[in-house]
Amino acid sequence: MKTVLSIQSQVAGARVGNSVAAFAMERLGVRVFQLPTTILGRRPDHGAPGGGALPAATLASILDGLAEDGLFAEIDAVLSGYLGQADHAAVIVDAVTRIKAANPKALFICDPVLGDEGKLFVSEGIADAVMNGLVPHADWLMPNAFELGLLTGATIDGLETARKAARRIGKPVLVSSIRTAIGLGNLLCAPQSEWFCETARLPRAPKGTGDLLSALYVGRRVRGDAPAIALEGATGSVYDVIVRSLAAESEDLLLPGAQDVLSDPVTWPRARSLELT
Repeated sequence: MKTVLSIQSQVAGARVGNSVAAFAMERLGVRVFQLPTTILGRRPDHGAPGGGALPAATLASILDGLAEDGLFAEIDAVLSGYLGQADHAAVIVDAVTRIKAANPKALFICDPVLGDEGKLFVSEGIADAVMNGLVPHADWLMPNAFELGLLTGATIDGLETARKAARRIGKPVLVSSIRTAIGLGNLLCAPQSEWFCETARLPRAPKGTGDLLSALYVGRRVRGDAPAIALEGATGSVYDVIVRSLAAESEDLLLPGAQDVLSDPVTWPRARSLELT
């Protein structure tokens, strides 16, 4: 069975981080090992969240437990998201190195959860640990448009600036939340191809949509979907989940209420191939 190690936040009362990623990938038929970087009661934007970050030593000890059971060889991909502390980065890199030694085909996918809408929502220390500690080791990157700008020092104001910035990274990049004339789009930029997939603008979106997109794309790719198909399926599913969440007046992503569209989206936007120049 295809397996992903998902290293992200865990929030008891909200659908973000692993509360989104694990559910979505398992709905696609992918086994998920969940490793929390933080354990919180609620989202920090609601106030004092309760709980806190796991100490780096605890994170490392949990990974050692997986290794002792011989599970590193079964991991096809490591997906990292929100870090609770800067020193988590070194623990993750060490784990990725050991996993790749056990399974040379394993991939490390970094969703550099740093901020959005022009603002950081992590400390400068965590941002530095992600950009300089995790990003150089990643096989794929999955930033939003704001995070792509942080990684490349570029101003991302549309598709063309996103394409130029993503190319400079030199590895496969999935960039989310690119504003277009009709709504929002996701850009998949790889050395030999570029694809863009967009959906209509919605009045708002619950928190966790970036976590959901990353999880769905990774899950589809790990199970064998072609890059453009995975992009289309993930984009359509995220759109459908948002629509259902808004219709239900839910502040959070409506999972598991919308679980059927995770594997079989009603909306299937076509990705268009972009001419390489």
